[in-house]
Amino acid sequence: MPEIEIGLALVFETPPSVGAGGASSTVADKVVTRDGRGQFIIPASQVKGKLRHACQQLLRANGVELCQPPRPQDMCPRAEGVTNPPCLLCQIFGSPFDRSRLRFHDLIAAQRNLPDETLRAMVSLNRRRRTAEAKRLFLIETAPNINGLRFENERAVTGRVTDERHAHLLLAGLRLLFSWGGGAARGLGWGEAVAVQARVDERIVTLNVEEVRALCTS
Repeated sequence: MPEIEIGLALVFETPPSVGAGGASSTVADKVVTRDGRGQFIIPASQVKGKLRHACQQLLRANGVELCQPPRPQDMCPRAEGVTNPPCLLCQIFGSPFDRSRLRFHDLIAAQRNLPDETLRAMVSLNRRRRTAEAKRLFLIETAPNINGLRFENERAVTGRVTDERHAHLLLAGLRLLFSWGGGAARGLGWGEAVAVQARVDERIVTLNVEEVRALCTS
């Protein structure tokens, strides 16, 4: 099976808020994620999740037969409507019943000596009424508010694929991603992939749309 390696760099126009529930050392309801060295990161789990969703959208738009994540009972090999499981998406990203051959890695803030995270007050919105919810004020942390904040990893995705064309699908999926973390509707985490380099068996590969189309019709 071909060995794949994808390097990825993201540059943000607005600060991302990638994290989880608040910790005891802060008043924030949601804190940004850091690694053991205290560096701001975008976790590997988010890289995988967003890339999988982007590839799913692309494949569905091209009429490819897929299972119905995220519930395990609706995914390969138990999914109804999938003639030959696992479907193309599960072949690449895995399922609860079949481990993926790919490994995803954290993206780390490239700049050194960054200022501290930013604390922001927000309020829950009632989208139906288009008004603010009463008594729903909360605080979140974001990465430093620096235009051009960069997160990167030369080995963001590694592993093996059963078909070299899978690399082109992953590259196409990365082109669809323009926001990361929470609060995108409020203007947080907007950015783009400015550097994507893929290697398949040590050969540099660039996106070929025809290879993606061929994969979708095979």
